[in-house]
Amino acid sequence: RLLTGETVNVNTATAQSLERIPGIGEVIAQRIVDYRTANGGFSSPEELLNIKGIGPKTLEKISPYVRLDEIDR
Repeated sequence: RLLTGETVNVNTATAQSLERIPGIGEVIAQRIVDYRTANGGFSSPEELLNIKGIGPKTLEKISPYVRLDEIDR
């Protein structure tokens, strides 16, 4: 698990790294990677709502641990 203040870049992280985010398990981590591969990355945290299993409450919970470094589109 991540420590307070630690973040994961959802545009480059492996599924295993994404699983370190509290509230993200193996299945959702893989869905994030699959979505990123199909769509070229995330441009905003709200785009994570497109992942099955991530709703507004989950997004609010994981937001402190998520960062979106720039992506080339």
